[in-house]
Amino acid sequence: MNEKAVREKAYDTPLGRVWITAKASPELIASLKLDEGMGIFAAPNYPASREKKALERIASNPESNVILAYTDDGRIVGFVAVAPPSQAERWGKLAGRGLVEAMAIEVSRGWRGLGIAEKMMEAGMDDPYFEDKIVICTGYSWHWDLEESGLSKHEYRRMLLKYLEKAGFLYYETDEPNVNLDSANFLTAKVGPRVGTELYEEFEQLLFQEQAWADFRGRPRTIAEVLGNREKRVGSGEPTG
Repeated sequence: MNEKAVREKAYDTPLGRVWITAKASPELIASLKLDEGMGIFAAPNYPASREKKALERIASNPESNVILAYTDDGRIVGFVAVAPPSQAERWGKLAGRGLVEAMAIEVSRGWRGLGIAEKMMEAGMDDPYFEDKIVICTGYSWHWDLEESGLSKHEYRRMLLKYLEKAGFLYYETDEPNVNLDSANFLTAKVGPRVGTELYEEFEQLLFQEQAWADFRGRPRTIAEVLGNREKRVGSGEPTG
């Protein structure tokens, strides 16, 4: 089976067939158009044309991986953008050394609830590209389309964590400031089977600036454990933090 066949899979939905493609090329992205339901939450500050160019730019980096969901008539209805983190961020210290970030996960408004996000994560995380990588994924509540979803931020958080759990991510505590700005925010990571000890230990060291916090909180945990513990606290009336 050729590499293209491995990276491109058909997924049938009630709205029609969707092609799920990992490691999408800049040329493929350029040949497609964004579905009208893409980027609505970010617009007008981040119009669709700019979002598409950003995807092309990310895909041109050999260390990046753009996973697309697109229709037979050439409309992008979802994407996951994985790239080295910015040097300005804490995680950027390991950029280019095997740590990458799932920077954006989006499904077009009219195509949500059809399992597309889950299929994109499955296709992406099954790609051999990730075997020697640590993939982090942060969740920031101010990036979530709560209005359209009708969910509270903690319900939206649970939905995202469920997707990440199915893709093999674990939950990591951290004292990184952005993650700690809101109790709904989170940090998850998936460690590839060929990640070396040195890279993993350096990643662990980045989680906390204060070692005392690392000793107190412990790491990592399964997402099922995190969600289960939170539900127990909600049921008991304890603060969920």
